[in-house]
This record gives sequence, C-alpha cells and structure tokens, in this order.
Amino acid sequence: MHRLIRVLEATDPELALHSNRTADLASHVAVEMDMAPEVVERVGIAGRIHDIGKLFISRDILDKPGAPTDREWVELRRHPRIGFDLIRSKVPTAVAKIVLTHHERYDGTGYPNRIKGSEIPVEARVLQVADAFDAITSRRPYQPALPVSYAVAELRRCAGTQFDPGAVEAIVALVHKRGRLHGTSVEDDALKGEVAV
Repeated sequence: MHRLIRVLEATDPELALHSNRTADLASHVAVEMDMAPEVVERVGIAGRIHDIGKLFISRDILDKPGAPTDREWVELRRHPRIGFDLIRSKVPTAVAKIVLTHHERYDGTGYPNRIKGSEIPVEARVLQVADAFDAITSRRPYQPALPVSYAVAELRRCAGTQFDPGAVEAIVALVHKRGRLHGTSVEDDALKGEVAV
C-alpha cells in the first residue's frame, strides 16, 4: 500500500495531492455520517489510491484544457478498472472494490459496471462526493478552481442522481461547521438555487 502511494507521488505529484485531499475529506465525511472506525479507515486508504489507474492514461488526455472527445472519455473511464487490477492483490478486497466503484452513480448511470444505490459500497459513495468537491474547488487543466459555494450547490443539484444524498448532506454539514474548506470561504447567498456545470 505505501509503495503504491510512493509510486503515485513520484509519478504524478499533482494527482497525489488531489488524492490526499480527497482521502482526508472523505474520511471526515464518513465520520460526519457516524460510520464505524474501520469504514472510515477504508475510505481513507482507498482515497489515497483511488485514481492510481490514471497513471496509465495518456497525459495528452489528462492535461487537455478542453472537454474530452467521446473517444477520450472511453479511455478516461478505464481508470477505475485499471486501478482495481493494479491494486487488488496488494490491498484488502474491500479497498480494491472502492477504487473500482468510485465513479458509479447513485442512479445507475456511472461506470464501469452501472450499479446503483446500495449496490455501490458506501465507502465509494462517500469517496465520490469528496472527489467531486475537490475537483470543483481545485484548479484543473480544463477549469479554474471554483468557489466552495459553487461546489455545494452542484453537489446538491446532483444528489439522488450522481451522488448519495446522505453523503452530500454530510459534506454540506462539514462545510457549514468549518465555515471554509480548502481555504475558500462559504458565501451563504451563493448557496441558494441550483448551479449547472
């Protein structure tokens, strides 16, 4: 496990930073949801390696400033399966399954297996919300870092379709308790209504 993290840090430091932020946030969300300590631990472990499959995706696709083409999306969507295949003999089965399923959607339209709701491990549902929050609030090749208020509105808009509603409400509760995450202030007036990407 530690070797996998070191490989990720050495190969793609930015991806490693995203993974660490996502893991920490997902662990806090799991605690907010009163999950058992062993579940919180699995969330944290999986979070640190959830995108390791991206090391085998073309940098041209990962660093592209615009939206991926249909063909590029097919390639990008391979990363959970690649990651699972890479780590499944090196980590507990439950952790490998979280990595495999972290892009499944609550409504069953995700990937790679189009499972839905409670079929998706709860740890993966928590990780997905934290992953999306960090992606929205961090600079990416295709977008600048967006405000926490935008992230909160987007997660709420997608609760019940892309995201587990309970995990969304837990991260929103965390944002309000802390007043800020990732150093960005929450603006209450921006939380009203829906925001589209």
